Amino acid sequence: MRRVLVVGGPGSGKTTYARKLAADLGVLHQELDRIAYEPPPDAPDAPFWQWERVADHRRRERAEWLAETDGWVADGLYAGWTTPLRDAADRIVWLDVPAAVTVWRVLRRAVADRSGDWDVRSALRMARAARSFRVRPLGTPEALREHDGANGRRTLEEFLRPAAAKVTRVVSGG
Repeated sequence: MRRVLVVGGPGSGKTTYARKLAADLGVLHQELDRIAYEPPPDAPDAPFWQWERVADHRRRERAEWLAETDGWVADGLYAGWTTPLRDAADRIVWLDVPAAVTVWRVLRRAVADRSGDWDVRSALRMARAARSFRVRPLGTPEALREHDGANGRRTLEEFLRPAAAKVTRVVSGG
């Protein structure tokens, strides 16, 4: 196992799990948020909440490049432009955690943050996203290209369907 995609809603533990798995496997760890967003050109050290959304076609190019590399563990919740990663992955791990747990984790992470990546508004936005992940409607391809909030549990289920044989769904109470 050299290529693993870790997916789940906000606060599900994707990055924590992916970082450890990548270290155990001795491969690159890639947070998909760092492909989907980038700092403003005039502020390369800006906190993440100030980063700008990358165009869908550039996201796909970056995902294609990563998919072609020898070994990686990538984590995030993006359907659509991550199709090359889904298709290239040896294993896909879906962390399916209840909303009450994920909301708590998001808020705890924001309070503990010392990097400046979180401000109050972004923490509340992420907490709302964690709460609504399970009930969002199925995202259309157009909606997914336009805004990341179209990603939800139903969209993730549909996105993973073609790769069902390599999906491990971890249902956890936290």
